[in-house]
Amino acid sequence: MQSLGHALKNIRLDNKLSQEEFAERINKHQGLSITKGMVSKWESGTIEPKTRMMKAIAETFHVSIDGLLGLQVSEKQSIETIATHIDDDLTQEEMEEIKKYIQFIKSQRK
Repeated sequence: MQSLGHALKNIRLDNKLSQEEFAERINKHQGLSITKGMVSKWESGTIEPKTRMMKAIAETFHVSIDGLLGLQVSEKQSIETIATHIDDDLTQEEMEEIKKYIQFIKSQRK
């Protein structure tokens, strides 16, 4: 499992940003005041970002907080999460149909 600091650095590098640019992008999208120094401390593990900052990072770079924290979500949980986000008014029977359809799609892979 990778550390939070490592995950943040990977996101920054994947987006080809300096620490300052990383902070500026979050600030621009979220209206915060993150500094290059804060990003450096997060990446080195000296400090961890507060929940509000982690939410801002996740929203700005379209990543999950689970992913930032290195948590593994099982396929079953992922399917249920996706289905719930599609419509929070699903019956259990409808949820089962969605799961079957996802399995069907996967079975068509070559």
